[in-house]
Amino acid sequence: MKIRGRFQGVNPIIPLYLLVGFLAVAIPLRTYQLLFITESDTGFYKSVNWTVYALYLLSAFAVVVPYVVVNLAKSVPSSKNPPSRKNKFLAVTSLLFGLGIILDVISTFARIFLDRSAVAFAERENILPLLIEAVFGLFSAIYIIIFGISFLDGKTTYSQYKFLALSPLAWSIGRVIIRFLTRISYVNIADLLFELLAIAFMMIFFLALARISSGLANKTSMRSLFASGFASVFFCLLANIPRFIVTIIGSGNVIPDAYPISLCDLFFAFFAVAYIVNAMVYAKENDCKELEADNIKE
Repeated sequence: MKIRGRFQGVNPIIPLYLLVGFLAVAIPLRTYQLLFITESDTGFYKSVNWTVYALYLLSAFAVVVPYVVVNLAKSVPSSKNPPSRKNKFLAVTSLLFGLGIILDVISTFARIFLDRSAVAFAERENILPLLIEAVFGLFSAIYIIIFGISFLDGKTTYSQYKFLALSPLAWSIGRVIIRFLTRISYVNIADLLFELLAIAFMMIFFLALARISSGLANKTSMRSLFASGFASVFFCLLANIPRFIVTIIGSGNVIPDAYPISLCDLFFAFFAVAYIVNAMVYAKENDCKELEADNIKE
């Protein structure tokens, strides 16, 4: 018996509240690790203690719990009708995310053509993924900015750009390839692992978003967007907020050069949360008619 969407009392926004709880525990743990048990030159663990296992356990919960809750919930917004309502918060977070992508593109081009450091030299050996990241990053920024403007006027203008809708996915693929080509130790990996997980779930999020925005979604697309969105937000914030904290307290030297604070990923987290909340509000404002649309028999 299939249980997807069978539980009326389960609210798909519950993982957002759980996410806050997970991060309230995980961020102090990761900040401690950056300060005391992480190598500042590689980002690897130089020793393994209980905080490592605790953080891995929290990370597993942050992935599994949203997936289970979202798939159990009956009242998930429809995948068939993209939200179309004025939402200044979503518009602002979209524009900030677009700006973050532009900064990431500038950084990528700088690594290709200007930076002569050892890290940049190694990356230039894998020039194709860097170019994919840079070129599709530019297209992604254009699409996300159009996306944000659409929510300023309450129209679904962004749905007309089906090719551009795939750009964030292609950009993420370039980013994850670069990180997989990095020579690392998978035993003591820390910073890179959280970045890889963040980008991996971002890829799933962007695929679902592209399908929904282009009118090509199936009935599980919104569930996929919710589940991957919550997971990617967790890892984006887990990777970057501790870096921000140690910088504020004057210990920025513990942050590895290869893993700086990513404004792009931070802005993505705000964008993803804003989109998910907006989708729920839009569905409720339309007399919940769309809430039942995806819960049809297969």
